[in-house]
Amino acid sequence: MNNAVLFDLDGTLLDTAPDFIIAVNQLRRDHGLENLSDETITVQVSNGSAVLTQLALNITPEDPSFATARQQLLDYYLA
Repeated sequence: MNNAVLFDLDGTLLDTAPDFIIAVNQLRRDHGLENLSDETITVQVSNGSAVLTQLALNITPEDPSFATARQQLLDYYLA
């Protein structure tokens, strides 16, 4: 018999939206941009950090600065 515990952390058990709102808006401020509304960010949280990075800076994954920006977003989220 196998035993396992699975967690779905996209808001089902933990509300991570407030932390991502802070992270996205900090990244925007770093780039001289104004904050996005909480609602604008919250509806994208379950789509992952790549989508949040695109939302924050209006850049695509092909942009040379994308990987660095995504890492900055994750660093802010984990802080």
